[in-house]
Amino acid sequence: MSSPFRLSTLWLLLLACAAVCVALSSQSFWIDETESALKAAAPTFHAWWQGLYNEGDSNIQLPLYMLYIWGLGRLIPISELSLRAANIPFFFLGFFAIHHFLRRRQGLRSAALLIYCVHPFVWYYLDEARPYLMQLSGAMLAAGALFAALDLPGEPLQPSWWWLYGAGLFIMCGSGMLGIPWAAAITLLLIVRRPGFLQSTFRQGLPALLLFIPLLACLTLYFAWTVKQGFRNGETGSSPASIPFVFYEDLGFNGLGPGRADMRARSLHVFLPYIAPACILGIPLCYALARAAAVRFGLSSSKFLAICLAVCLPAGFVFALGFAKGFLVLGRHMTPLFPFVLCAVAFSISHLWRRRNLLDRAAAVLIVIALAISSLEIRFASRHQKDDYKDAAAIAIAALAQSEDVWWVADPVAGEYYSVPVSQTPDSPAPATALYLWKALPADLVPLPPPTLVVLSKPDIFDTNSAVLNYLKQNNYTQFQTLPAFTLWKK
Repeated sequence: MSSPFRLSTLWLLLLACAAVCVALSSQSFWIDETESALKAAAPTFHAWWQGLYNEGDSNIQLPLYMLYIWGLGRLIPISELSLRAANIPFFFLGFFAIHHFLRRRQGLRSAALLIYCVHPFVWYYLDEARPYLMQLSGAMLAAGALFAALDLPGEPLQPSWWWLYGAGLFIMCGSGMLGIPWAAAITLLLIVRRPGFLQSTFRQGLPALLLFIPLLACLTLYFAWTVKQGFRNGETGSSPASIPFVFYEDLGFNGLGPGRADMRARSLHVFLPYIAPACILGIPLCYALARAAAVRFGLSSSKFLAICLAVCLPAGFVFALGFAKGFLVLGRHMTPLFPFVLCAVAFSISHLWRRRNLLDRAAAVLIVIALAISSLEIRFASRHQKDDYKDAAAIAIAALAQSEDVWWVADPVAGEYYSVPVSQTPDSPAPATALYLWKALPADLVPLPPPTLVVLSKPDIFDTNSAVLNYLKQNNYTQFQTLPAFTLWKK
């Protein structure tokens, strides 16, 4: 055996800083991000709460994040870059969790920190004004506390462990209701597998639990109230295809494949041009994971089985919930899964590096390089750009200024955020406003005056009956511009 995989913490910290600088962008907000921005811009707490309540969707089930960005909005100007930069503290909290809880396994810690800094899953949600990086940081603390507790079962759990564990559970659940099954699974595993865990709660853990148990109880009651009120996720159309897509994201393939707008068709054909890039990551990654699985990722049989159950039970619950309630489960809804995937990949790379075989080390290096390329593609490739509501809105506003008739077949909230005056009453539209159309039928379009400009986004959401697209073709409209997630039409 050769020496374990090790990198200086200073170099890894510099890499983390570089990742933050490169990953963050000032691209247009997409639909969900504009909802976050509107909460941040609410002038008072009452307005913030009314905005969440009146929206009627799952944003109200992200209380910690929504409160965080509203507070931040009182301190800094609100922009695309500033709200995404609000994720920076949580990115480094995740970095700290890995560094702290894996400090006794330096090879694994170095590999995990390296993968964390170059992973496209992390980069993608670092550059998104949504709660997922906050939830990831909480999941990193909770999962890290789990790994540390199981790694040294004979050592007492220090008070600092309890504070970090409690903070992790609170952040993970407070930033999204779907963190609850993961918190329950991690806690149950600690009760079952960690000797003296319950006794320690009344000793070293008591001060931390006196704070976090009431907070978690309040969160549970709050979430129960939101469920009773009927607030729910807006993504519809659950599909078994979402299960492999979760692992497609978590394993880092998303930057090497097609953009999300192309994948909305749910057709495997969109992946064909990207098979070769995916193989650059997929072949060495499968090899590394197979090698690591042969030694149970360095775990005993019973511990390996217990962690598998702690992962499969909440993951299965979330997927079952998605099928039962009819919402599409995506990688972001399974954010607490990522720390377990990260550790599996990090162990695989560390395990290969410890071998003297040149091929094994080359495979480890290739995985890291492929993940970094995937992240850079996520950030800079045009197919991965966010829905360009900013430029689409500017074109619509310019047309309205020329007294042109505009159809806005896109999200009205995002349009209004970017100052597009939108009317939702076709019978009596206000002057100088764009007419918002959603799931229109062909008969709905007949009495309307012909538009000069049509702004169309994601027909599978906003033109599900293809009425607008058929109208454009039948009336000889021409697509004169394409923006990310948008097509613009004139006659």
